[in-house]
Amino acid sequence: MSDRKIKRALIAVYDKTGIVEFARALVDEFGIEILSTGGTARHLKDAGIPVTMVEQVTGFPEMLDGRVKTLHPKIHAGILADRDKPEHMRQLAEQGIQPIDMVVVSLYPFEQTIAKSDCTFEDAIEMIDIGGPCMLRAAAKNHKHVLVVCTPSQYDVVLNDLRAGKVSDRTRRTFAKTVFQTTCFYDGLVMSWLDRQEGTRSTQLLKFSSRGGLRYGENPHQSGDVLEPYDADHDAGLIQARVENPAVAMSFNNYVDGDAALSLVKELSRAKLSKYAVAFIKHTNACGVAIGDDPVDTYRRAYLGDPIAAAGGVLCMNFPVTREVAETVMGSYASWGKAAGAAFFKLDVWIAPSFDEEAVKLITTPTEKRKWGAACRLLAVGSMDTPPDPRETDYKKITGGMLVQTRDLAGLNEEQWKVVSKREPTESERADLRFAWLVCKHTKSNAITLVKDGMLLGNGAGQMSRVKSCDLAIQLARENGHGDKLAGAVAAGDAFFPVEDGPQKLIAAGITAIIHPGGSNRDADTLRVCDEAGVAVIVTGMRHFKH
Repeated sequence: MSDRKIKRALIAVYDKTGIVEFARALVDEFGIEILSTGGTARHLKDAGIPVTMVEQVTGFPEMLDGRVKTLHPKIHAGILADRDKPEHMRQLAEQGIQPIDMVVVSLYPFEQTIAKSDCTFEDAIEMIDIGGPCMLRAAAKNHKHVLVVCTPSQYDVVLNDLRAGKVSDRTRRTFAKTVFQTTCFYDGLVMSWLDRQEGTRSTQLLKFSSRGGLRYGENPHQSGDVLEPYDADHDAGLIQARVENPAVAMSFNNYVDGDAALSLVKELSRAKLSKYAVAFIKHTNACGVAIGDDPVDTYRRAYLGDPIAAAGGVLCMNFPVTREVAETVMGSYASWGKAAGAAFFKLDVWIAPSFDEEAVKLITTPTEKRKWGAACRLLAVGSMDTPPDPRETDYKKITGGMLVQTRDLAGLNEEQWKVVSKREPTESERADLRFAWLVCKHTKSNAITLVKDGMLLGNGAGQMSRVKSCDLAIQLARENGHGDKLAGAVAAGDAFFPVEDGPQKLIAAGITAIIHPGGSNRDADTLRVCDEAGVAVIVTGMRHFKH
């Protein structure tokens, strides 16, 4: 193996943090010759560090406003030559090229540039680094012989290794991997920015940064992390939320259930069916939802939808949490839950546009009878009625790969709805059908959702047959004290009824209007059963499977 002593280092960094101290140590302690360009060279020279200009090596001046500086065979051959191959070394000697043993480069700050509100297209283009990634990748490819450094945090590691006698193979490999990770992200960032200029989005490359580890994954024996896409144009969600009590960490399931709750309440808020919307979520499905014109009453009806299931779940509301709202929620069990048969009340996650300071203090200060608030995650997400980003992509991981699809942003597609029954739905039925349709959309398929007067009565979710979802929705409504409300209630199904047994069960329970996509070969049989019972039926022409 060739001698891997570092004799020459090329330094060209945009981020000058710590570079003077690092370069001085390389020169004074180890006698390393420094090659440099432009601003970096001036910065080092001003600090009294001897520098050989790159144009002295190449015999060619910088040109095109600095776009071409290091793109030259005398630089890249010096980096890429395999010192263990005599033919490589012979060619270097023949051309009078000296090897370069270390490359220290930090890239132009493209990410910071495009984040500025006054960034122009031309500004962004000029911050796309060309020579830097070329040198980094060349050195990383030849890391056996060339040490590559791409961040100031690596300077001390290099100096410690040199002071110990040599740069270890592990350091060389680790730094090379960091380079390819860095340039991959950099290229992906440029691609995403160009996508945004055209109003498109590429799915070939996923670009995420870690926001920190989770308490655990889906189960305590699994670890987890939170990743955020490197892309400014995505819907604000839980990851971007302000955490009012950051000492309480989120788990994998907290995020999954919280996202389901926020998605549903956002949908209801955007539809503007009523001023206020509240949802309780358990295992990604709604167990209590209500809309209305009074915040406290809307919350009460959402909670009473299923007070047993609400305990230990996720609560989302589209209005600020004031002290009054906080007192209402914290007193749920005493006010309504105990009388409704619940054993206790607590929340794992509470999502709202904002939390007043007094409300946060009330929630998080334990009392003798109410201690759960200190452990509840309070997430302030801002306005919930902003339009969604249609370019954001939905990913689902499966073993060995990833499934990619556009988001299901279709809501109340009423222009496609058709009343197919003999009887038209009444105005109150139609209002409830809108609400039921949106709640059903956010329920795991097979889904049947029962609603009356802007309140969820029962939600049959995730069953293997649609008729069992009907059974479950009816059963839950009765168990939670809503049996008397089933008369005159409406039902929504996320997909068509394959046979008439589902509608028959709903009609027997008291349902007077049904909304579903239609499209079954036996729609006529289903419709006949409904017409015979005087039940109004709307088909939407669009299904909402949610897996």
